[in-house]
Amino acid sequence: MKRLVRFVVAAGALTVLLALPSRAQARTLWVCDVPGEPEPVVFVSAADKALNGIMRANERAGATFSRQFGEVCHVETG
Repeated sequence: MKRLVRFVVAAGALTVLLALPSRAQARTLWVCDVPGEPEPVVFVSAADKALNGIMRANERAGATFSRQFGEVCHVETG
């Protein structure tokens, strides 16, 4: 039982340590204007290295969101 608790604590700490640097460098956002929401919704926040993948997702999934749900999506870089 103690072994399991130690493993869970270590896994949680590792997850937090890996997540913090990626959030600090997040400058590429995939933002959608969702009908009924007062402000735009950020679906993805990633580092600049992910720009190509987010642009491709916006082209394909963004078109589907627009067609089926009326959402207008765009990519913001900073």
